Amino acid sequence: MARSQNTNSALDELRHIQHEARRATSLDEVRSFFDRIQAIRYARPDDFDTQLLLSEVQEEVINRARTLRDEPVTASSRRHEVPPEDVAEIPHEVPRVDPKTVRWALYLAAIFTAAILAAFFYLIQTARKINLTPNEVAGMQGNAASAPEDKSNPSATNNPTPVAPLNPTLRLYTDLIPGTVTIDDNPPQDLKDGELVLDNLQPGQHSIKVTGHSGNAAFTFDVSQKSAPRVIGLPTASNAMAVLVSEQDGSGHLITNADHSTVYLDGEPAGEVGTDGLQLTGLGTVDHNLQVTQDDDRQRFVMTYTRAPVLTVYVKSDFPGGMVVVKTGLDNVAVAINGKPYKRETDHGQLRIPLRVGTYTISVHKPGFIDPPSASVEVKKAEEAAVEFKLDPAPQVASLEVKGALPGTMIYVDRAFAAAVGADGNATVPNVPPGDHAVELRRDQALPKRFDRVFRTGDVVMVTGADATLEKVVTEAKPPVPAPGEQPSGPAPSTPPPAAGVGHYSFQAQAHVGGLFKHNKLQWYAGFQDSENYVLFTLDGKHAIVRDVRDGKSSEVSKTPFNLESNQWVQIDIAVKPNMIDAKAKTPDGEWTDIGSVTSPGRDFTRGRVGVFKQGEQ
Repeated sequence: MARSQNTNSALDELRHIQHEARRATSLDEVRSFFDRIQAIRYARPDDFDTQLLLSEVQEEVINRARTLRDEPVTASSRRHEVPPEDVAEIPHEVPRVDPKTVRWALYLAAIFTAAILAAFFYLIQTARKINLTPNEVAGMQGNAASAPEDKSNPSATNNPTPVAPLNPTLRLYTDLIPGTVTIDDNPPQDLKDGELVLDNLQPGQHSIKVTGHSGNAAFTFDVSQKSAPRVIGLPTASNAMAVLVSEQDGSGHLITNADHSTVYLDGEPAGEVGTDGLQLTGLGTVDHNLQVTQDDDRQRFVMTYTRAPVLTVYVKSDFPGGMVVVKTGLDNVAVAINGKPYKRETDHGQLRIPLRVGTYTISVHKPGFIDPPSASVEVKKAEEAAVEFKLDPAPQVASLEVKGALPGTMIYVDRAFAAAVGADGNATVPNVPPGDHAVELRRDQALPKRFDRVFRTGDVVMVTGADATLEKVVTEAKPPVPAPGEQPSGPAPSTPPPAAGVGHYSFQAQAHVGGLFKHNKLQWYAGFQDSENYVLFTLDGKHAIVRDVRDGKSSEVSKTPFNLESNQWVQIDIAVKPNMIDAKAKTPDGEWTDIGSVTSPGRDFTRGRVGVFKQGEQ
């Protein structure tokens, strides 16, 4: 009774402290309450009710102290405070709200508000798209078509057009090889295979002179912003024909030093060049074959399209050969001529190669793309021949190669059958998605091997040497297994069989099922302890049957439909655990089928043997 009174007294005192702490106006006052709480804590250490209320009061005292510390009461504010005696005490039975709960509620409210606003924004944008006028849609499509393409991703398009600068550009091509070019008053510089591209021309007037062993040419042009360079006067040339085409927005202006020459565009007459040149219209956004003929001199050129305003200059001499224009639509594409790599790669989507008269085989290659078939091109004197290649992005996959394995070894990727090793000991698994994959090798009467490999796009992961060699399993002698339904017999082994261990056992067998009297079947056993304790699995061509033989008594565990043709190969997978044996099977063209499992608590199947009957001896 005395203890009960003491407890009530402590509880009453704590409630009084709680009441007074709510009315406290200074830290010293709250600190005295905290000291009284600690005295009660040590005086009633084993009193559950007291300690429970004590924790609640202490937290409230500490919260009151934090409030007074963070928001000190000033003299002016005290005048507006409600007198302590007028503050109503909150009854104990009224639940109090934890400040942390209030903060979490505010956070959740903010999150839900943001989600609702985002949903409204999405609905507004969707409605706006639905209600776009045809003109707005056409404008958006036009802007998308004119946007630069992402060349860092080769799979963005089948054959992306290289992004050309929209500044005024000059392209010069000549067969004066070797040759030099002089730009304005700068020192001469060597031409790379008779080619020069200037895509950062400064506004103003410029002059260019091309010099080779057999001839030369010179011309002057003017550059203004956003416009194709304009030729000033007529070009001059010695032992060479100079043809200049200023092109922009699907139309061009041709000027040449060949007086009274006739121009053909894609085999059709375009007109005769006068002293003011010749206007070319309807060029569009495609490439064209250009031919300029003066008396017996006929020169053919390949005029390639570019989005930029451009001045294209052709300087042709009496070179004993012609020009091959390799067009790929991609930069940095390697080119080979008759199997021999050329010294330069494509630039601005093409490459011009001067070659002597003859027939050549051209091939191209770029990492990350599928090599297109090679092309044959005939080079004629004083003519340009174009050969175009379409490079499709290579599939973003990797591959697996197994070398040096025994024929018949089965390869699994992520537990799915992928390939079988051929007679040469090799096998390839193509089209493996990038990422981490489990590679497993299995073979009849051998321990399987499993590897974890990282496959990266374009990589070839190799499994060779010791990794491709599987350890052979020592074949156990056939136990005296009776025919299904018969009582097993025979002496038990004098010594315990070796432990099989926990794991998977896999083998492949050719099933000779059926027969004249339907006696042939494929059988194997697991968990064999002796002739009276084992698990028997049978495939008879129509069903997969599992029988459990325990203490000499045979019982059928399951009978699952499983069709199997005679002489058909079947893959078996057995999982052995201490108290369970599970088996599944599949034909080469079928899926894995769970053919049954045996569970027996208190029975250690890992102490038994696993083996296969030789067909015809059942």
